[in-house]
Amino acid sequence: MPVKELLKPIKIYRLIGLLMTYVMGAALANYVEGMRSWLVFWTGAAFLSCALFGFYYMQALQRVNDEKLKPQGMSLAELKQIRLGLALIAATMLTVAFTIIVGWMFEGLLWQGLIILLVVIFMVGTVLILKGTSEKLQPFLPLLESILVVIIPPALGFFLQTQQMYRFLTMVVMGFVPFYLAFILLRQLIRFGEDQRKDIPTAVTAMGWEAAMVLHNTLILFGYLLLALAALLGLPWNTVWPAFLTAPLGLLEIWLMERVRRGQKPLWRIMQVAMGAVFLLPAYLLTLAFWIH
Repeated sequence: MPVKELLKPIKIYRLIGLLMTYVMGAALANYVEGMRSWLVFWTGAAFLSCALFGFYYMQALQRVNDEKLKPQGMSLAELKQIRLGLALIAATMLTVAFTIIVGWMFEGLLWQGLIILLVVIFMVGTVLILKGTSEKLQPFLPLLESILVVIIPPALGFFLQTQQMYRFLTMVVMGFVPFYLAFILLRQLIRFGEDQRKDIPTAVTAMGWEAAMVLHNTLILFGYLLLALAALLGLPWNTVWPAFLTAPLGLLEIWLMERVRRGQKPLWRIMQVAMGAVFLLPAYLLTLAFWIH
């Protein structure tokens, strides 16, 4: 069985991103009220990882059955092995996720806000599984991914530790959605030629490469603008300002993308590192600020 195909749904950046934003949500809960339980914190991280990657493995299982997206040059027997492997991994991860929910139920942790969030998680996951290979939905998959990787994890980390609603959570989360969308656009721009050749619909193929570059740069600026707006609306400046230390990296990414748009040779590897840092480093710095204040 080709192991490489079984590891494809586990994107390292996606995994680091969702865990980083989850920890940021827990750190915010610690900042406003204090941590309820470290055991709950770790079970939350396990649930999040298992549930989300269970969804992604189910999506990968759907993709294997798509003529455009399935692995090329493999025999029917190998494809059957891949399908079986993907199905077993997805079933195992989702079973662990449901087991953790049952444990929370017996411990009395499932209050109204957390229940609503869990329903949203499985609704979005179901859409991702059932419609993940739909050509009409493909251009909108970055939005679904941003919900699963950027919005849900910090909310889960927060609501597992406190039963109070704070506007700080919304302020913090929304600033990172544009950063993550910009990273996804960058990845799709790198694959643009291949996706266009194979007629695979993506957000970039739908809007065009030049418009995608402009949107990518706009999203970076918009992310920092939302963080600044959060500070103006009441999020303490001593927790927000470290995130702006990464602004030079954002400007570097914009400059590198403009070079590509003007016809110069793309420095994709450097751009991926810069864009990854633009998303992860502010999350880390905000998390650190919440813990130490």
